[in-house]
Formats: sequence, structure tokens, C-alpha cells
Amino acid sequence: MALNGEAERPPLKFGLAAVDLFTGQYAAQALLAALYKRERTGKGSRVELALFDSGLALTSYYGLEALVQGMDPPRYGNAHPSIVPYGVFEAQDGPLVITVGNNAQFQRFCTHVIDRPDLAADPRFATNLERSRNRADLLPELKGELLRRTRADLLAALRASGIPAGEVLGLHEALTSDRAQRAGLVVERETDAGAKRYVLAPPYRFDGARLPVRLLPPGLPKPETA
Repeated sequence: MALNGEAERPPLKFGLAAVDLFTGQYAAQALLAALYKRERTGKGSRVELALFDSGLALTSYYGLEALVQGMDPPRYGNAHPSIVPYGVFEAQDGPLVITVGNNAQFQRFCTHVIDRPDLAADPRFATNLERSRNRADLLPELKGELLRRTRADLLAALRASGIPAGEVLGLHEALTSDRAQRAGLVVERETDAGAKRYVLAPPYRFDGARLPVRLLPPGLPKPETA
């Protein structure tokens, strides 16, 4: 929670139980390692995990930065802590993510996406280090230009310029999108009673094929009659 949110606001809860989910994934990794050890040595292992331990492991490079700096790293909300411009921006018709990851991309972004070559030529913004130092001057200029354009126009220009970007979709919109359907990420089945059930398919593939969902979650038991 201390990593999420804006700098001037309190710590922010993540949208789902991330530590619980990652503890399950760490458990799967540990079990695979234990099975591999058994295969090699014939000896089993006792695998133990704690939510607190997994939560600290999940802090990754931010946790290491906190130890090196001797304090909590600052919070930047939807912006990147060290790369500018990189984050969520508002277009004329909604939000999108733009990730200008290096100086060459910034040159193309200013010249071919927002038609502001003057920003690319400004020494305050010539390198990522300078852009990070002067983000308070740069970001209002960029935000004003982005608000004048639609997401479709921006995404087309960003793709043509080789700059990673994408729309920020609502959860239901993302799950029902053509991309999710083509990828087979959502499995829809009907019960004998005609009710719809949904299951999220595994995100990984083996040899180019996604594993099938064989069983649906069991239904709720019928209430007993008096």
C-alpha cells in the first residue's frame, strides 16, 4: 500500500489481493523446486510460506531502493519514477498509457505524435535525466497537446513512431474485447439450467496452444426444503 497512490495522499490499497495471489504463485514455484529435488535426491521437502514474507519479496527493486536510500521511495501515482513521459495520460476521449522509454523515442514523440519539435530541441528535455528533473515544466505541455487529440489518432501515430502505448480499458471492456476473445482468455459455458458461467483461462501457452479449461467451478448447493 505504501507504494501505491499519489505523493500527497495516503497509502492506497491495490485493486485485488495481490499478496495472496503471489503467495500462491510462490507456492507453485517452491513445490516445483521440491519435486525437482525429490527427482534428483529421492528426498521430499516441507514447503512453508507466509503472506508477510511474500509481500516483502513482491516489493522487488522498490524494496531494495528503500534499503539503499534508508527511507521509503516517493510515490508517483500513474507516472514512472524515473522515466518521463511514461504513464497514464488523458486524451480528448479517454485515458491511455504512453511509454516513451528513451531519448530517440522522445524525439519521435515530439516531432511526429504531438507536432512539438521545439520540446525535443529544448535542452531541459534533451535527455531522460533532464526530463525527470524538469518534469514539472514538461508534463503540462504534453498533457495540453494530448488533450487536443483523440486516442485513435494518438495510438496510430504512436504505433507508426515505434512507441509502446495502449488504451486504458475498463475491466469488463477488457474482458469482452476482441483481443481477449481471439486469445481465448475467457471461457464461457452454460449450465444444464441455462445459466452462464465464466472462467479465466491460463495466461500461458505450451507449444503455441493454450491449455483447455476442463471443469467449471461447482455450483452452489440447493437449499434444503423444510
